[in-house]
Amino acid sequence: MNDDRDAPALPPVDPNAAGEGLGTAYSPELLASLLADGDDDLAAWTIRHALAEATRAEVYDGLVTDAMRLVGQRWETGQWGVAEEHLASQTLLRALERVRPDLGTDGRIGPLAVLAGAAGEHHMIGLVCLDHILSERGWTVANLGADVPATDLGAFVQRNDAMLVALTASHAARLSAVAEAVTALRAAGPLRLPVMLGGALGARPGVAAALDIDWAGGSLVDALRFADRVFADLPAGAA
Repeated sequence: MNDDRDAPALPPVDPNAAGEGLGTAYSPELLASLLADGDDDLAAWTIRHALAEATRAEVYDGLVTDAMRLVGQRWETGQWGVAEEHLASQTLLRALERVRPDLGTDGRIGPLAVLAGAAGEHHMIGLVCLDHILSERGWTVANLGADVPATDLGAFVQRNDAMLVALTASHAARLSAVAEAVTALRAAGPLRLPVMLGGALGARPGVAAALDIDWAGGSLVDALRFADRVFADLPAGAA
């Protein structure tokens, strides 16, 4: 006789959504609630099932981004406090680690992409998502994390023969920090290294031209398209 106590718990799916696609049944509202509850098990379960129906970039751009936007809105309106907002962010990072692409040793032989938060930047969820997407596409990814000084970033890139750099910045106050990072990257080698900028600052119109950046935006789908073009143009032996 089966014991239901041993069965894995499943997220509460609206019965009215029965027979509909996972994009409807597993909604941003559901994921936001799971994140604010600190339930990384069910949050990962939800993301994993969404990944069965759409690409990783689409799921991260859609379900995950929309869920965190809801978290931010509920914090701004006072429905949730800082504690719930911080818990949701930490829970999402744990859930994302559970759904990280498992590429084995093949994930260590591609060209190097370096990811970093500009100096003073502490929002890292976007970089983690980009890490997964680029790794799945054949890049070897070095995610340096938050608050990386420009000089250290330039030195790391120079020592490690990077083929692509992605920066993130969430606020206009980071503009000068991003500019310093780009200057350090341009001085890191004789060839122009492709540089991307994501986060809220990257989505601002005109920022790419102003900062001499090759791609800027807020969409992981679009970021992947740019990275794919860079990958395709790499010299023989680099990819």
